[in-house]
Amino acid sequence: MVWNPLRLLKTLIHFEVAGPLSKGLRNLPGMTDSGIVMTQALDANSLVPALAKQVLWLPGAAVGNAEALAQSVASLGYSVTTEMSDHPLVNTPLVVWPGPAAGLQFGSMLEELGQRAIYQEATLIDFRQPDPAIAALWGSLDDGVMGGVSASQVQWREGLRFVGEVSTANSGGFASIRTRNLEPPLNLGQWQGTVLSAQGDGQRYKWILRDTPGWDSLAYCRSFDTEVDRLSTVRTPFLDMVATRRARTVPETSPLNPAQLYSMQLMLSKFEYDGELNPAFQAGSFELTVQSLGVYRQGPKPVVVLLGEHAAEAEFAQLLAAAGLTGVIRQGEGFAVIGANDKLPTEVEQAVIRAIFGIFS
Repeated sequence: MVWNPLRLLKTLIHFEVAGPLSKGLRNLPGMTDSGIVMTQALDANSLVPALAKQVLWLPGAAVGNAEALAQSVASLGYSVTTEMSDHPLVNTPLVVWPGPAAGLQFGSMLEELGQRAIYQEATLIDFRQPDPAIAALWGSLDDGVMGGVSASQVQWREGLRFVGEVSTANSGGFASIRTRNLEPPLNLGQWQGTVLSAQGDGQRYKWILRDTPGWDSLAYCRSFDTEVDRLSTVRTPFLDMVATRRARTVPETSPLNPAQLYSMQLMLSKFEYDGELNPAFQAGSFELTVQSLGVYRQGPKPVVVLLGEHAAEAEFAQLLAAAGLTGVIRQGEGFAVIGANDKLPTEVEQAVIRAIFGIFS
């Protein structure tokens, strides 16, 4: 493989860093690879995080009622899950405790809920159904800009596919895809970080954001590992992203400002930071598919719905309060709110509580 000046020219044209000649050169045959024609520039104000369906967690013996409950609450914007795992609770404002028959100790369950991370998540971009203006933002940015011979592509099949060949020849060793600058910049100041739904090849990649428009401005990075043939959730806190310039950390600089994000980038590099090598790096072909980009923030603690008639209401209320949780208990034809609060949080509608008690009446 030899250095290809045409690839360098294509890169400069795509990212409009070839000066006033960029727009004219872009229309020449062979100067674009994607086949995507951007008829209208993307207005970054149109990228608004969309909250996913809320989830109702139904553990234990009550799973037999899951299908009926799912049908009952679907119109209220809820889905139902019966899975119990060590993963964070995401968009889960309600947990239904089916009682001692489930083999679950109430105190143990409250302790578990108290230890779990709880997040609100929202989808920013679904790459499986890309808007043409979003697709046209992405382009390859490889080590050809410094004389290397690595070559990547952006493909659109079952998501955003970052594929190609990475080589360490000519002192190179990185391939990446990056967006043009967003105008106006993306404002994610109300969120704590990003969430990528990604499937890779076992290598370690970098997720990079910039909060200034300059071509060679500070790049805020976070490395993440992938597994072969397995979809992973990559949650990246904004505060944990490291300011770098050309893979060198820049200490004593301001943290990333998520209220003004100008560009996004995915990279495979033989280097980590400050000369350290990427322990999972392998030269040759690579493939990373990103299905979606979302955002997250810490969510409120879930409300615990207690099924059946509980004589020991005071005891349950004390356990809930000690865990900082609010619960709902059946009371006659209605229900009572007990524990840390005596009112339901605004995000939980009474209609959902009534639907739950209706299924388990």
